[in-house]
Amino acid sequence: MRLALAVLAGAALAVDGAHAAQADAPHASAPSWQLHRSAEGLTLSARVPFELPAPLADAAWRGVPLHFVWRAELRRPRWYWTDQQLASAVRVVRLVFQPLTQRWRLSVHDGPVASDGALAPGLHRTIDTLPEALALVSTVQRWRVAPPAAWQGDERLAVEFRIDTGQLPRPLQLLPLAAHDAAVLWRAVLPMAAATTADGPPGGSPADE
Repeated sequence: MRLALAVLAGAALAVDGAHAAQADAPHASAPSWQLHRSAEGLTLSARVPFELPAPLADAAWRGVPLHFVWRAELRRPRWYWTDQQLASAVRVVRLVFQPLTQRWRLSVHDGPVASDGALAPGLHRTIDTLPEALALVSTVQRWRVAPPAAWQGDERLAVEFRIDTGQLPRPLQLLPLAAHDAAVLWRAVLPMAAATTADGPPGGSPADE
């Protein structure tokens, strides 16, 4: 609790400055993505460059774990009703600084965070620098988001990449950037028609929801 309050005190001072800096800073590179269809199903490869908000970066350096969530839902439009959900996938990426080694531990878990905060078994690796770790956090490679099926071609994949502010210490959840919309780093709808069946360039520019 003492650590969280200390982080909140520093973060509150940094919020206004961070917002001003982001307003003056050049825009990050646009996200790139590719959908791929195969006998294994539908996979997504994507990279979403982003800047970690200063208050969260300060918290991370103090050892507060950060959780990032990739979420994908494959939908089929229906003119007479809401879209039909065909498949969904969730991936949680946990990033935490280890003061003893001065390195970052990155964990990737397929499946949502349980109600008690538990995560599914995952893969772990250690990263030397924060920029390297964030580059991995914001990238998925051949992530299987739907099993093979008889697709009609009009399906759409709704994708969201966000910071899971619900996993932050309670005081940090009071910051303005903890609002849901502010925590969303990328949200797009990708057309199945752009999916490839062989390696190729990213699918193009997604449509925002």
